[in-house]
Amino acid sequence: MKCQMKLIEVPYGNETVRASVSADSVIFNGTMPECSPLADLEAVVLARLDCPTGCKPLKELVSQSDKIMILVEDNTRQTPVKRILPVLINYLEQHGVKAGQIEILIATGTHRIMTEEEIIEKVGLDVFRKLRIYQHDCTEKSDIADLGTVAAGQNKIPVQVNKRALAVDFILGLGNIVPHCDAGYSGGGKIVQPGICGIATTASTHITGALLEEIPLGDAENPCRLGIEKVAERVGLRFIINTVMNANQEVVDVVAGDFVTAHREGAKIAAKVYGVDIPALADITIVSSHPCNIDYWQAMKGLVAAYFTVKNGGYIIFVSPCYEGLEHNHPKLREWLKYSYKEGCDVARHTVLDDESSDLVAADIAICNARIREKANILIVSDGLSQEDIGVLGYEKFDTLQAAVDYVLQKIPNGKIGVLPRGGDCLPIRR
Repeated sequence: MKCQMKLIEVPYGNETVRASVSADSVIFNGTMPECSPLADLEAVVLARLDCPTGCKPLKELVSQSDKIMILVEDNTRQTPVKRILPVLINYLEQHGVKAGQIEILIATGTHRIMTEEEIIEKVGLDVFRKLRIYQHDCTEKSDIADLGTVAAGQNKIPVQVNKRALAVDFILGLGNIVPHCDAGYSGGGKIVQPGICGIATTASTHITGALLEEIPLGDAENPCRLGIEKVAERVGLRFIINTVMNANQEVVDVVAGDFVTAHREGAKIAAKVYGVDIPALADITIVSSHPCNIDYWQAMKGLVAAYFTVKNGGYIIFVSPCYEGLEHNHPKLREWLKYSYKEGCDVARHTVLDDESSDLVAADIAICNARIREKANILIVSDGLSQEDIGVLGYEKFDTLQAAVDYVLQKIPNGKIGVLPRGGDCLPIRR
């Protein structure tokens, strides 16, 4: 009897790559549930400002004399900032705050600085022309202020933050909530840490996540998140507006208010929106990094999702364009990637947090990579990474998805296959 075939399709940036496999070999196709978008995003945002979670309405928190800072993410994130900002700015102006009292700080974290074109695309041309807009640059030491330390459990976290945050009276943060490999979920206090913090602060919270016994994807109460929120509290984050979006990048809900309480409400929504059922672990997981494609630093989120769906000793076929290569601002990543999981953890534990030459932020990424590659063999389909990049990552390159699939099926002829078309933001859930 002739074997029935199934065509597997996963995103590769703005394109699609395909492979044909035996239909009975596919045990899951991790598509997210259908979630309807909000009919009127702007109206919901406005309603949330007057009826927030965990605090008073925004108009009662802000004084007409306040200098206000709005934190927004960079171009590695998907929040529809340019739709939310006009609503927020108009709301503030209606309650007596003048445009000259408002500024925007782009929370780049340790990412590269954005181009003017990218800033306009993020905030919209009208806002770009209307407000003062600055970018956080963690490498500019003269822009960073030291606020001492905060305690998060057993950890003492140095608080280094952009000085501009200290010159305002009220800080709001915009963001989006998706599953995150260190913080459990993005959003909330992450707009401050790592968004506008120095390298030592980011190293402290992120390495905490890396050294946990298990990757805390989808755990909103983990030690890394606790550290992030202690930092955000010290810096003075007063209010957040966070979206939750579906697979079509449409907003399905908005939470606003206290940066912890509102965030937790949003995390519950995100778990339902991004959750994908995994009935059994696969011998072979095919995963796309979509929508996190800009570079490996972002794309690796797809591998984290795959980690939770593949058997020990199995194979992960990782599909990602990595348009801008391996990383930005983290040349030490290549050194950290050479370590095994145990070696990386041991070195990180004995590295001083403010030793920026060691780059513990890069260590976080590398330790996570080592954990995954020691569980499963990783094959990669990517045009954006060089052979040297792929070699230091410990992967094997293939030109097409079909070639990678054929290779693995020679190794495991009856291997069961799982597919994660949106590895960059999905949350695998074992039932």
